Amino acid sequence: MNEPEREPLPESAVSWQVRLARSRAVAWLELCRPHAATLLLLSSALMVLTAAEGSLFWALPLQYGAMVVAFSCAAGLLGNALDAEIDGKSRLMRPIPAGKIGTRSVLLAAAIPTAIGAAIGFSTDWRVSIIGLAMLGASVMYNVGWRGSILGFASFALIGVLMPVGAIQTADVSFADAHLLWVIPVGALTGAATFLIYKLPDFELDDFDGSRSILHGLGIDTAIPMSWAILAGGLALAAASINLSGGHLAWLLGPLLYIILAGLFCIAMLIRRVTEARLRLQRLLIVPALPILLVCWLGAAASA
Repeated sequence: MNEPEREPLPESAVSWQVRLARSRAVAWLELCRPHAATLLLLSSALMVLTAAEGSLFWALPLQYGAMVVAFSCAAGLLGNALDAEIDGKSRLMRPIPAGKIGTRSVLLAAAIPTAIGAAIGFSTDWRVSIIGLAMLGASVMYNVGWRGSILGFASFALIGVLMPVGAIQTADVSFADAHLLWVIPVGALTGAATFLIYKLPDFELDDFDGSRSILHGLGIDTAIPMSWAILAGGLALAAASINLSGGHLAWLLGPLLYIILAGLFCIAMLIRRVTEARLRLQRLLIVPALPILLVCWLGAAASA
């Protein structure tokens, strides 16, 4: 016997928490990826501060951080719009697949944070604005052409280089040529490690049309040690660059010690059994520490 269909509750009977979660405002906020924007705000502002060793106009770190956040929001909007078809197959709860917001509206809205980011960048230094636009371009390139290829990590590696370069330009300090060259491999390895560790928990959700990222090619059993090998390479190179080109290694002790201890915990945990929950815990522990490594590397390089 079929049960009678239940009538939906009137809107007044639904709790405010549920109404808020269903609102378009929350959907727009989700598209802007606020967690990533917050991490980037703190990281980019601290990069300017440590690059200048604290000797600069107090508003400059906030200006650079605001520019990075604006471009991060634009990247979130563009990424969600460009990935709408893919998300419609594997991430149905996201705002666009769920039908809360249209793709065209999201693409048009992305122009607002892009314009804000460019304006903030140009008010600081036109080269800073170009660097910010390049970071946005790298993010868009990932969604357009590199998401389903082995080059997916390249966008993160490029952003890992551009963020500290933009901080140096914002701080308007004279870095030694040796350090300016080191920022390329140190930033690229840090960015690549961020990509691998960030994507490991849910990279299988990106399966579409036969496309495969580098993680699919490696397989989960190889991808995990490869992620840690690249992370170890970035840590070693950061320390070696300061030792060879000058600077105070004490700047690196904090992030190095944290990543080593957290890394040993994550490795021990994953050796016992690899699960999605444990990979997400690894991401939660390690990914936020990677931009802090670049923050402290800049402080060590500036002290030379």
